[in-house]
Amino acid sequence: MVYDEPMKNKTFFAFILIVFLLVGCGKGPEFKEFSPVFIWKNSQHEISPVSGTRNLWSGFSIEDNFFLSTGRRGMFIIWREQAEEKDLLIEYSSKGEPVKLFFNKKMVDLLPPTNKWVHFKSRVKANKGFNFIEFRKMKKKAFKIKTMLIDQQVSSSDYHLPQGEEFTMYFESGHGRISVKGKGKLQIKKVEFINGGKQVEEKTITSGFLSGTKTHEFRFQTLGFLTCSCQSGHFQVMDYQYQTQEKKKESHIERHFTFSEKPDVFIFLIDGCQASHLKSYGYHRATSPTSDALARDGVVFDNAYANATFTRSSVATLFTGYFPQRHKLRILTHKLPGNLFLMAEFFKILKYKTSLFTEAANIAEVFGFSQGMDDYSCFSWMRDHPNYKEGEMLREFCSWIKKSSPLFSYIHFRAPHLPLLPPPPYLDMFKKNKKHQEGRRLLYRIHKLMKKGHRFTPEEVQDVTDDYDSTIRFVDAEVGKYIECLKKRGLYDPSLIIFTSDHGEALYEHGFFGHGRNVYDEASRIPLIVKFPRKMNLKGRVKRVVQLADIFPTFSRMFGQKGQFDGQSLMGSIEKNDIDDTFAFSTTFTARPAYGIRWRDWYYIINTVNNQEELYHLKGDPLTDVLLQYPDVATFFKAKVLSWLIGYDNLERESHYIDLKKLPRDIRHNLKSLGYID
Repeated sequence: MVYDEPMKNKTFFAFILIVFLLVGCGKGPEFKEFSPVFIWKNSQHEISPVSGTRNLWSGFSIEDNFFLSTGRRGMFIIWREQAEEKDLLIEYSSKGEPVKLFFNKKMVDLLPPTNKWVHFKSRVKANKGFNFIEFRKMKKKAFKIKTMLIDQQVSSSDYHLPQGEEFTMYFESGHGRISVKGKGKLQIKKVEFINGGKQVEEKTITSGFLSGTKTHEFRFQTLGFLTCSCQSGHFQVMDYQYQTQEKKKESHIERHFTFSEKPDVFIFLIDGCQASHLKSYGYHRATSPTSDALARDGVVFDNAYANATFTRSSVATLFTGYFPQRHKLRILTHKLPGNLFLMAEFFKILKYKTSLFTEAANIAEVFGFSQGMDDYSCFSWMRDHPNYKEGEMLREFCSWIKKSSPLFSYIHFRAPHLPLLPPPPYLDMFKKNKKHQEGRRLLYRIHKLMKKGHRFTPEEVQDVTDDYDSTIRFVDAEVGKYIECLKKRGLYDPSLIIFTSDHGEALYEHGFFGHGRNVYDEASRIPLIVKFPRKMNLKGRVKRVVQLADIFPTFSRMFGQKGQFDGQSLMGSIEKNDIDDTFAFSTTFTARPAYGIRWRDWYYIINTVNNQEELYHLKGDPLTDVLLQYPDVATFFKAKVLSWLIGYDNLERESHYIDLKKLPRDIRHNLKSLGYID
């Protein structure tokens, strides 16, 4: 593959999302109306419907010369190159009640109701990078915005593309056209990634007449982007249309492997397991004999990802098939909304008996995870806790599976989540230096040391890694006991069994231990092993990129149902075991998150607080940031992540909050021991 030379300058792109390009959009008979995602080069100061460079994100439509709210919530994005305190000026009208104004997730003002257009000014602290301007109202009363200006000293251009401006649009396979009117020199660059390789086409449009309109038609076989750059003069976008290519129908394997009988279904999830530390994923230590045996009997997904690096959010995705941006359980103070349809409810409709056994308080009943469960049990994993009983969860499970089939059970183990240690004989089983450690182990102090800025030595990193590996070995043996119970009952061969994790665990590969606040590959990539009923004879390894959001859709399709999910069935990946253009998305649990995106051999990270980007080529040196070496790949990812956010952030669904101070004592103690709360 041939790529461009590294960028000679470091001009930051302005990220603004657009739902509709206002000026002169026509409807050609051979094209379908399409909502584009634009990346603009220069900083944005104004959002206004009279210019395509002032863009809408979500929750509004454009009517005449104003934005009209379509629901109770609406949001805009504005990009700033520098962090500074500024006046936000809003020209609006509103009926019924005050509208709450939020800036970067913090409420800053109330906009009083008015039947006429008025100007409102509020002082805000703009961040470098993305700035989120959100409006919330209790009822769906009319709320209109003519313009928003974050710096009244700056006036907007009358043209979409003055000299020096450019925009980039992300595309999937299809064809389209763009028509521009103006005077000067406009360069159009098409970059397409065919089977991961880059192809570039460039065309220059010149015009000497303001009244002249030039149309450029283009086609994408697969994924890519189009960049329009004004090198001189100025241009206006007069028309933009795009028709996406029709997606392929369901695969042969999805049609063939539909359950005629109802197998028992068991999901075993070990918490915080980095995939690369299992023997079945190439690790040099014998950490995982149980899951290795399961891998020999089933299908191993080599490139599986969690959609959040935080337990509660990740399991919510597993249970719903939705990304966190849709199910809205995103941060520590969120719980699962009760109006969502969960996996257990799906199995209840199919007449399954359902159960959940967990050592993780993060999915306690108070957070909404018992919905659809006939039997829900939360157990203490802390050996020094008064309620701890050795082997209690195992005994309950082995008793529960004596019920008549069909059965569905989800079993969540606390280990190997940092900072946990296993009991003997697993304790210290991988340490070369087994001398007694005086005082508290380093494992228990890593989070405090990180807060103090401690730089860990290679010997200290190895010490933590040794303890982590021994904990994996311990919990793998625990899973083995459950598998043995299934075998004794004759349930192993005919059952569908999934072994996975809710997120990975960083072991200082990028200067961090843990998860949640970082989204590096080691924190988002997880093991995923699926043992199908023996008679299906499905075994092997799958290279394609998959994610936790795919598990519920897999069940749905295998039972002949067609639900609406953000994920897709895993069966297509099994049938065509080649790397394709699937993306996996992961997010942190911070209020303004970072996003990690896996595509082919690339892993891209963007932090929405400071716009910091990182790019890793996983088949090269997976720990070296190569962002500046591959500018077109970085641009492609930037455009993709914005397109993804438009498609999956449903602003109308409210997050459901919970007061952590009012949690039951046992749950608070459980979360505190793992560093989630103080």
